[in-house]
Amino acid sequence: MPRKASGNFDQNKYMNDWKKENMKQVGASYKSEFVNEFKAACEALGTSQSDVFREAMQATIEKASSK
Repeated sequence: MPRKASGNFDQNKYMNDWKKENMKQVGASYKSEFVNEFKAACEALGTSQSDVFREAMQATIEKASSK
């Protein structure tokens, strides 16, 4: 477990190490107008951008698995 010089548990280091080992980012660039429309649509639907991405990624994984 990560420890500070004082010997105490270093929560921030632990969280950063965990994220480094277990998380990845996916990125893309689109025209500003398209992104602004997407953000507004998410807000109107009461959903997060992350949820939309996750659902689309999961649907793609399931579609590829059924082939």
